[in-house]
Amino acid sequence: MLKDLTTSGLKKFLVMALLFIGTSLQAQQSDNGDGTFTNPIIWADFPDNDVIRVGDTYYMVTTTMYFFPGVPVLKSTDLVNWEYASNAVQQFKQHPFYDLNGGNRYGKGQWASSIRYHNGKFHILFLTLNEGGFLCTATKAEGPWEIRKLARPYYDAGLFFDDDGRTYVAHGYSKISVTEVDANLAPIGRDSVVFDKVQRPGLEGAHVYKINGYYYIYATYGGGDGYQCCLRSKNIYGPYEEKIVLKDDMNLHGRGVHQGALIETQQGEWWSVIFQDRGGVGRVPTLQPVQWIDGWPMVGKDGRAVVTHAKPNTSSPVHVLPTSDEFNTESLAIQWAWNHNPDDSAWSLTKRKGYLRLTTSGIAGDLPQARNSLTQRMFGPFSDATTELDVSHMQVGDMAGLAVLQIPYASIGVTAAEGAKFIVMKHAGKTIDSVALGKRNKIFFKASVNTIKDQAHFYYSFDNRAFIPVGDTLNMKFDLKMFTGNRFVLFNYATVRPGGYVDFNWFRMNTRQGPPNLFKASSLVQAEMYDDIHLARVAASKDLSHPGDQDITHLTDGAWIRFNQVDFENGYQYLLLRVAPGQGRVVVYADKDTLNPYASVTLPAALTKEYTTVSIPVKKLTGKHQLTFKFTEGATAVNWFSFTNEISGRKEHAGL
Repeated sequence: MLKDLTTSGLKKFLVMALLFIGTSLQAQQSDNGDGTFTNPIIWADFPDNDVIRVGDTYYMVTTTMYFFPGVPVLKSTDLVNWEYASNAVQQFKQHPFYDLNGGNRYGKGQWASSIRYHNGKFHILFLTLNEGGFLCTATKAEGPWEIRKLARPYYDAGLFFDDDGRTYVAHGYSKISVTEVDANLAPIGRDSVVFDKVQRPGLEGAHVYKINGYYYIYATYGGGDGYQCCLRSKNIYGPYEEKIVLKDDMNLHGRGVHQGALIETQQGEWWSVIFQDRGGVGRVPTLQPVQWIDGWPMVGKDGRAVVTHAKPNTSSPVHVLPTSDEFNTESLAIQWAWNHNPDDSAWSLTKRKGYLRLTTSGIAGDLPQARNSLTQRMFGPFSDATTELDVSHMQVGDMAGLAVLQIPYASIGVTAAEGAKFIVMKHAGKTIDSVALGKRNKIFFKASVNTIKDQAHFYYSFDNRAFIPVGDTLNMKFDLKMFTGNRFVLFNYATVRPGGYVDFNWFRMNTRQGPPNLFKASSLVQAEMYDDIHLARVAASKDLSHPGDQDITHLTDGAWIRFNQVDFENGYQYLLLRVAPGQGRVVVYADKDTLNPYASVTLPAALTKEYTTVSIPVKKLTGKHQLTFKFTEGATAVNWFSFTNEISGRKEHAGL
């Protein structure tokens, strides 16, 4: 039996579903708690991954560009659950632009680090485009770290200590070179080009391994649609042969999974930590299984990147990275980083106990020029950041509050005028909305971000309960002029004269918690959020719905998608399916029963509108179940599904 929803019925359902999305989605954790994990392993901006194992612990280094403390080192015992170990570089004093003095280093700074452990020391090699190459060393990953400038830079370098005592660096863009270096990483000989027969420009991110007598250079063809390849040779200087080891966009259309590291576990399993570009939130690390086939490390499963998969054969409790901060200690929590180097004389956690004090330092025309702006990453699929702010000691021309920083950027804050203060929402430097603050000196701000839609909204409150929307929507981008994911920012800057200050009482971020592949049946479950997929692809949706929507398409006969954990709670009477018209069928199976369909629908062949939401009566299930949606020839596209108890009428409705 097939029903189309009435407009009023669908709207009522969607309101409830969207309320769920806005209040209950969670995402820091990648461990499902049942021996599996769901990618990404960290849904936040941790790109250019390099990972090593030392004993029973794995260490990962990523890119932070112009944010300091930077060059973060994370650690894990299972490659799934990560925690911070240290930041290798506290401040970077190589040029005044890192102090936002006379310029900036947006889109530049530290990137594409290589980490190795050799002779009892950790080594991190990285490049800055303007200042050259640098090496950080430490006896413990937790630090302290020493940093020194190298005789020359190496582009997207891979540091390699060979078993004969020699040391090499693989580096380059489109042309991969190998250079032998001394103990100080100064070149001993010339740069030897070992591979330049590229499939397209942009081969980079070289990491070197020696496995079973072969030298492997694990590299990427970069870009948003990048893919991973591998070079191998019996000689470090080649000749090298090449093979594509992963070319897939996982569950995000047009966004390749690429650039990362190969790792062997204690049990002899092989894995790759390798990132995916996800737009505004940044570039997020995924964990992919590796199978050695004919001497090549083939990444993923059957040529596809995995979404949900069995964990490595190691054990670890669930870890989530810290986000919120009550500012009750004398040092900043490790997740914070300043936008460029801070002026340490102009911030304090001790001048007012339990508060972060930001004092204006210098004059800034707008947020990107403002020193002592304190940032941290946002997490997908959503993050709500809230802060309490005391503005008693602002001076005329000061601006303080909460922002989302990239290009474009936006903020909600307080500006001080002569004799009055105003709540102001600004978008790319332009004032969009303004509300008189009156005599109040305490204010609450919220930035609410959906990283799938790539949208941010801003709110203010006087009691931390009722939040009032203000201004317009920030459509977040990943602009290469900054080259980092969007970040939340606490800021206070002067436009007239320095010296005013504000006190932040706390910062709290609400992101998804718990198993990432667990969906409430009553929520709008996007089809591309599958656990597993067969003979189908993700494509940009043609539905008249929301930004960032995607469809499951290319539905050849026998194609299917699977969701391992759908929570039916006390049960529902109807399955709702958002589909494009076609001439095939969708058959739904519950759990392992592949003989008795839980639900099935023959798609309407002709509709007045391109998409429709159909309702299918189902028997009530309670608790958690696995659902498999199988498609026959003629099925075209699926956007989302959900379950409900309230359906009335048969009128078609194709919009949301």
